[in-house]
Amino acid sequence: MDLEHIVVHKGMDYHCAFPESIRLQNGDLITAFREVPFAPADPDHRGVGAEDIDMGPQHPQMAHHHRHPQSRAALVRSTDGGLTWDPASRIVIDVSDGTQDLNLGTIAQVSSGELVFNNMRLFTDLSEAEADLISSQRRFHIPRSQPFGAMVFDSLYLQRSFDNGLTWSEPESFDVSSSSFYSHTGQTGVIELPDGSWLLPFHGQCSLDEPERVFVARSSDRGRTWGQPSTVAYDPEGQRGFHEPPMLKLPSGKLLVVTRSHNVTREGGADYLYQTFSTDNGWTWQGLERTPIWGYPSHLLLLRSGRILCTYGYRQKPYGIRAVLSDDEGASWDMENEIVIRADGANRDLGYPSSIQLDDGRILTSYYFPDTDGIRYIAGSIWSEDGALN
Repeated sequence: MDLEHIVVHKGMDYHCAFPESIRLQNGDLITAFREVPFAPADPDHRGVGAEDIDMGPQHPQMAHHHRHPQSRAALVRSTDGGLTWDPASRIVIDVSDGTQDLNLGTIAQVSSGELVFNNMRLFTDLSEAEADLISSQRRFHIPRSQPFGAMVFDSLYLQRSFDNGLTWSEPESFDVSSSSFYSHTGQTGVIELPDGSWLLPFHGQCSLDEPERVFVARSSDRGRTWGQPSTVAYDPEGQRGFHEPPMLKLPSGKLLVVTRSHNVTREGGADYLYQTFSTDNGWTWQGLERTPIWGYPSHLLLLRSGRILCTYGYRQKPYGIRAVLSDDEGASWDMENEIVIRADGANRDLGYPSSIQLDDGRILTSYYFPDTDGIRYIAGSIWSEDGALN
């Protein structure tokens, strides 16, 4: 396999994670991601939201936490088709005020050229009393004590850029729910439909007593207001949660959602990806199907050949990044020819891949990865598989 690993972006005093890479209409490539400062490691707690096993050694002052009250959303740019990424091109999209964590942002460019960055906010570093006060006016209070106190989910929000990501608007908070459940961004940004409306996949809970479910929200005024979300994936038996959904518009006109699943009845819980289709622009969704793909979370890309590429983190040994192709719009996946992009991860805290097809037909897959010095950074792999992707 033709393969080259590159550095998309690495900070020297912060970790990077959760990238999404897209091609702009002007030909530039950009990768948006989350930054979080180093924090002292806690031997009894790896970080709220972090994997709790097989994390490997961490430098005592460089722990990687998935919740942090001083996180930032940023992007970097490539002007040579993804071969190199200039650290000087880094632009901060948004920065926390010290009370909220910015998490799992997604980015998309719509037909007008406008860039739309979606993210979620949650209050963290709170005492239980502070969390109780905020949650009385907002959403879920998560009583976790380490390392950054209790948390309260706030809202989804979006920011806009009209100059290809050089400058950004102030965050616009928007509510896609009643006050009874929290919402969390998915794995892809807004999808623009032929009628100009936007769809946004996300996940959340209607109560803390049920597993997570996948939703889609619709806006007919370019994200200024959003209608009541509809459920895409849900287990009424309460045995399985669904979250972190990518969505893809297919050549046939159908929409495909692939979702990470979690078996709440089993320790560890990670399971196969599930998928569902819509034939009416997201108004209704077919029954969920379990795919043969084990890995999470995933990203979907429509290749020029019409094939679908699904890339995903592989969070069991050997840790790494994998991919699989579909020749029939997701009706089947060629697991016999599963593609191992890399299998040299030091631990399972990696992944969240995002892929772009380059001008020469090769694929650039970006993801976060632990370096040998303990720093999580945005890595990339430029690859092809015996011409299968051209």
